[in-house]
Amino acid sequence: MAAKAGDNPDSLMTLATIFCLRNLRKTMCYQGFRNKLCLRSDIFLPSEICDKLVNTYMELVHTDSNFEPEESFFQLFSDPRSTRLTRVQLREDFIRDRDLEAIKKQDLIELHLTYCNSLSSHSLKSLISLRETLVSLCLFGCNHIFDRKGGAPLACNEDTEDEEEESPASRQALETDFNFQGFNRLSCST
Repeated sequence: MAAKAGDNPDSLMTLATIFCLRNLRKTMCYQGFRNKLCLRSDIFLPSEICDKLVNTYMELVHTDSNFEPEESFFQLFSDPRSTRLTRVQLREDFIRDRDLEAIKKQDLIELHLTYCNSLSSHSLKSLISLRETLVSLCLFGCNHIFDRKGGAPLACNEDTEDEEEESPASRQALETDFNFQGFNRLSCST
């Protein structure tokens, strides 16, 4: 039967992706040590599938109230020998430092982080790990990624460790939205 104009049925890839995400332990994963989600050893997923899994996962987390997020989902992508990510869009408070830590070995080309307020300055180390391959980085509304432990922006008194009384001018808000093309041209001394 022909679809009516305006009807856009989901592709087989989309349906299969959603099925796998809803049934991770029955399809491509098992429950490992400390209930950690682990990818089966006989599975290799190319970037087209991994990107689709992560981006669809983020959609389900934010749009489907019946979908239960997996605490260790991003650990599935920690080994680039079995999973490949290239273009990822992560958003909102669901994303934590440990999630970026898990995917830092991937050869990401594009990374978009939107309103990821649970990310701290520890995530900058993970972003530095991506500098060789990352071409596009977008940080939009990630309010705490440039903060130090005490909550002060990294640009304020970076070289002092003591918690002195800061002047109101030094506590001014930093611009937290950041877009950059050509990350691989940057060098970083670690």
